[in-house]
Amino acid sequence: MAPWGVRGYAVRMFRILIPALAAAAVSLATPAMAETIYRWVDGSGQIHYSDVPRDGAERLELDPAQTFSAPTVARPSSPPEQIVEESVMGYEALEISSPSQEETIWNTGGVITVAVRPKPSLMEGHSVNIYYDGKLIESKAARATSAQLSEVYRGEHRITAEILDAAGAVVQAASPITFFYRQTSVLNGQGGFPGLPVPIPQ
Repeated sequence: MAPWGVRGYAVRMFRILIPALAAAAVSLATPAMAETIYRWVDGSGQIHYSDVPRDGAERLELDPAQTFSAPTVARPSSPPEQIVEESVMGYEALEISSPSQEETIWNTGGVITVAVRPKPSLMEGHSVNIYYDGKLIESKAARATSAQLSEVYRGEHRITAEILDAAGAVVQAASPITFFYRQTSVLNGQGGFPGLPVPIPQ
């Protein structure tokens, strides 16, 4: 074959391959639908491709291009300990609701009830310690939020409290309060009620 004949053959093959490659590119660019194209040969023997139908053209159905979807990665479930830790956000406050700050208490026979109020409510596994003048008030109830004092003597007293978690660590403490206990007595010039004069014998 003459050199120019080889060149002419290469050009002709190039013209044939370009439309075929273009048609393949179109099919790859549309992965979700099959593509319909039309093929025909003109009078000079050159092959043509088009998506527009014409007389004498052969209809071709191109398969949709294969696609790849990345697998969904399952999120590992949190261990129970982590779930518990995330659910416990802590306490807003711990208040000593009774007695009130600098309250004076009269004539209760030395018996006084101390009550605390956690916000929010006391959580599962947590407990409250209440202290009277620095000493822990023992309670039979594991989750008690109140305690009763007995034999309280006259004078100034101090109440503090704290919340402990299941491990015994302090997670919230209350602001301490001071209260005063008074007991009326004939010896100090007071009668059965505060502020009333003692009767003078005739």
